[in-house]
Amino acid sequence: MQITQQNKQLIYMAGAINLLFLLLCVLFIIYLKYDQGIYPALMLKLLKFTFANSVCWVIDLLILLFFLPVMPAIKAARWIFFYLPSYLVTCSIGMFIAHSPVYRFLSDKPINHPISGPLIFVACFNTLSLIAIELIQSRSAQASIQLAYANMQAENTRLRMKSLEAHHEKLKSQLHPHFLFNSLTALKSLIRKDAVLAEDYLLKLSSFLRFSISHNEQNVVPLAEELKFSLYYLEMQKIRLREALVYRVGIPDAFLPDALLPVFSLQLTIENAIKHNLLTQESPLYLNIYYQEPGWILVENNIQPKLHADGNGGVGLKNLSDRYKLLSQDDISIENDGRFFRVYLKVIRS
Repeated sequence: MQITQQNKQLIYMAGAINLLFLLLCVLFIIYLKYDQGIYPALMLKLLKFTFANSVCWVIDLLILLFFLPVMPAIKAARWIFFYLPSYLVTCSIGMFIAHSPVYRFLSDKPINHPISGPLIFVACFNTLSLIAIELIQSRSAQASIQLAYANMQAENTRLRMKSLEAHHEKLKSQLHPHFLFNSLTALKSLIRKDAVLAEDYLLKLSSFLRFSISHNEQNVVPLAEELKFSLYYLEMQKIRLREALVYRVGIPDAFLPDALLPVFSLQLTIENAIKHNLLTQESPLYLNIYYQEPGWILVENNIQPKLHADGNGGVGLKNLSDRYKLLSQDDISIENDGRFFRVYLKVIRS
């Protein structure tokens, strides 16, 4: 029969407890320093205690490891096939030893109660042994449950991350054809109106798509690169929308080197602001991108809701929130006071 890891730990703990009990008895004898008349009697009494304790432990472990597992799995199996045999075997061995030469070696005094004395003595030690075994097994089972729960949480996190990545890939696969169609339509219109602007727009579009492809497999990117990518997007929209879009960026250069953001996170919040607001030259959209202590990137825009709102509003920010929780245990923060919409992105430190 193969001994499980949990039972091996129980055996190690049992050995450690009995060894500790023996050492305490030895130290107790050395500490008291009785005279020669009492010293041998005390040693024999402590030896008797140690022997009885060890016998109870060995019997209980043998019954628990080899007898109980092969018994029928009934409701009261532990009481019938562990506790009851434990007391029967230990008390029987105790009675046998009490009336054998072994006892005469351990004690030169006769037993006052030939039957009840050994039974009570062994039952007390066996009860202590059973209590200790139950406590050890309970602690081990609790640790196993906690480990299994931690593994389950880690597995759930991994599966959520896989699901989120798959969802992210699906969104990107849907986004690129749609984005390209809109961009090429805007480019066609610009070519007719202003060839110079059309060329500038084409260069920005090329840089935007190059960055998007090169960072497609990453989860986080340096803030400097995410900002550069987002500015490509903003400049393209600026060419298309002209004075209907006004943006300002205020992120110190000293803050950029060791700062990271989830890939496409800043660009997504900018796109979200442009997508869900009405932009005209008479009522432009004001978009501000700032750094705020301690370690936040603020994307703020004035609220000018469209007459026909998009039914999928909030999906992009919810997806971004989930990505943040998985990547850094942080979350984005959103504020809406009716006049301004603010999204705070927590910087991830490298």
